[in-house]
Amino acid sequence: MRKAVVILALLLAPAAVWAQGTLRVLSVRGPVEWKAPSGRSFAPVTATTQQVIQVGDELRTGADGEIYLELPDRSYVVVSENSKFTVEDYWSGNLRSIINLMVGRARFYIQKLGGRPNPYSVTTPTALIAVRGTVFDVIVYPGLDTEVQCLEGQVRVENIALGLGGRDAILDPGYKTLVRPNENPTMPVRLTAELPNRKATIRLKTEPNGDMNGNGSTDIVAHDNDRRNRISNPPAGPNSGTSDNTQRAKPTLTFP
Repeated sequence: MRKAVVILALLLAPAAVWAQGTLRVLSVRGPVEWKAPSGRSFAPVTATTQQVIQVGDELRTGADGEIYLELPDRSYVVVSENSKFTVEDYWSGNLRSIINLMVGRARFYIQKLGGRPNPYSVTTPTALIAVRGTVFDVIVYPGLDTEVQCLEGQVRVENIALGLGGRDAILDPGYKTLVRPNENPTMPVRLTAELPNRKATIRLKTEPNGDMNGNGSTDIVAHDNDRRNRISNPPAGPNSGTSDNTQRAKPTLTFP
């Protein structure tokens, strides 16, 4: 009986963490700042002083700043430099929002539950991204244009303002789309192709850095064409939720 209670507690642990709306900080590199919903000013974030991020918290990364966040199911969010986002935790239909990326770039590594990715979503000022894929990038430019790149699995993208009245875009691996304010997502194109009439730019990383221990980074997605702006892998370690198993770090997904 006692053993059964322990097993049940372990199974319910992720749900309990989600009820509290927390994300765990795995590592921080460079300038990263945090502000609570009721706060008036930002404070520095370090892996030792700020281990947990709550719903409603706002974070921003400076030049060469980067933060790794872990979800309760050991999915990861890697937010690159010159980015700003808030942590979210609310349901929209059958999807649960992770973060609202207001500007900058983030890469998502989503774990599978029952053979499919967990039902998460990501929002930006212009886009709603439904997590049907396991690895994808979201880039929000200063003009609020949102670029979504699918690296593995599948990703569904729609304009958050148009809702059911708009048209969504389904991205297969190696494809991307652009969402502008009050416009449907553009027709998906290859990662190597130019997106039509992108109006704004954002300075991203020129080279991926090493991990917190000074080790060099190894790319998870071997065929990512944007090598100069690629986000490095989540750091490996006993407390990081990662392992040497390449299938664990690089999940795959097959749809019927």
